[in-house]
Amino acid sequence: MPFNLSPFYNGRIIFAARGDQLALFVNEAIRDGIVLYKTQKSERGLRAQVKIADFKKLHRAARLTHTRVHILAKYGWPFIAMRWWRRKTLVAGILMIGIVLASLSQMVLSIHVEGNKVIPKEQLLQSAERLGLKTWVWQKDVDNRGIAKALVEEFPDAAWIGLENQGTQITINVKEKIRPIVLTERGNLVASKAGIVQELMVIQGTPLVHEGETVKPGQVLIQAPARIENPSAKPKPGTVSKPNPTLPQAIPAAKGFARARVWYSAEAKIPLIEDKVEESGRSAKGWGIKIGNRVIMVTTPESPFSQVTKEVKNHTLTLGRNWHFPVEILSVDYKELKTVHLERTKAEAQQIAEKQAREELQTRITPGASIIEETVRVLASSGDIERVRVETETYEDLAVYPNS
Repeated sequence: MPFNLSPFYNGRIIFAARGDQLALFVNEAIRDGIVLYKTQKSERGLRAQVKIADFKKLHRAARLTHTRVHILAKYGWPFIAMRWWRRKTLVAGILMIGIVLASLSQMVLSIHVEGNKVIPKEQLLQSAERLGLKTWVWQKDVDNRGIAKALVEEFPDAAWIGLENQGTQITINVKEKIRPIVLTERGNLVASKAGIVQELMVIQGTPLVHEGETVKPGQVLIQAPARIENPSAKPKPGTVSKPNPTLPQAIPAAKGFARARVWYSAEAKIPLIEDKVEESGRSAKGWGIKIGNRVIMVTTPESPFSQVTKEVKNHTLTLGRNWHFPVEILSVDYKELKTVHLERTKAEAQQIAEKQAREELQTRITPGASIIEETVRVLASSGDIERVRVETETYEDLAVYPNS
């Protein structure tokens, strides 16, 4: 059934009639050609709707039947238009604000740079402004692809630059080139950890330890030579070699390896009875506004949970680079916490403790090291706590440079 908009478009007046001759009042109104809509009769009188033009015609029927007529409400577009016409200044202001906001939404109001570490942000913004990307310009006039290409050509440290439109903000995403690290100073080879040296190979330098010796962390294994003798690199008689200031000056470094046996151990303890606090999975969200230092929560002013963690996020409207709208929108995420009572058997506690000890060892063992032997020891328990120690023996290279 189609929706009829004619009552709203033409307007209706809702009135109430009171008197002792309501039936005669209705008959007189119909005789005058008045159509009554949604007529309802009650103990207090009559209620109905008429068109705007027919309301004045009710005066004759009301006068003849001594009926009192009161307007209850005015409904429809004519009354809305009349109400707004009386407030022409307000309507003009709203239209003006709408036009201004619509225009601002098509402009670039702020520029943000992400991903830059080596390239200075100010230089990047100055170059982008010279190429046409600046605030208070129309977004359709900004050639994102052309500006990004020009910026990549201008900055040699940039591997890729892209421009992304996010409403009235344009984000310049920068991916910088990864430059190789030139080691200008190495020096001696020292022990990275404590262990027993099993195999020592010296390629360049002087060994200061021997196989079967126990070394400590930081102890020098191979000493770097004072200088490198290379007869083929000596200058011809009568010529003077000058160092190149643009190249890093290589310092003689020790070369070789020292493979050793290294021992690691980690201990973990797990109680048999434990009360843990964890997230229950239930959450709630609240919104508010912040004006200066004052916060007014619009929804969910307080946490609906007794135990909770909350995360507050600020949403600020920026205009240009330095101007921020004085009113901020706050969103608060509430996550419910619950206390879980755990009771474990000794075997379960020992299994969990062993897993935790292994995980700790994995963070300490040198990547690529060969594991020779692993031992799990269940230590004497104290009260309701189970203790487990994991011991691991590895075979790995200990020789490293101090600056590495």
